[in-house]
Amino acid sequence: MTWLEVTVNGNPIRIDSVNPLLIQRWREYKTKPPDWEECNIFIKTNGSYINVGGRPSAMERIVYKAHNPKWSDHYSKHNIIIFKDGDMSDYSIENLMIKPTKGVRRY
Repeated sequence: MTWLEVTVNGNPIRIDSVNPLLIQRWREYKTKPPDWEECNIFIKTNGSYINVGGRPSAMERIVYKAHNPKWSDHYSKHNIIIFKDGDMSDYSIENLMIKPTKGVRRY
């Protein structure tokens, strides 16, 4: 199992490179040693999210960021992640891409 590590909202996250639905976050405890903890995935009508640092983060953005660490994950109409085949339950990196902007500059 190979892990891809990334920081989301200031919190360390790691994603399994084979199964993108296996996401863990680093957790500091008061009474036991710090360790990785599995994140719960929340499914809503407009997509799937995980709670990172008290804020919901879209699954596709986290998976894309883990595979492309230099990508700036700011929200903009020119920086939208889309599913290539339209299957919103397939979070593999092969199915994710930045929406083409028809010549408009990306940030």
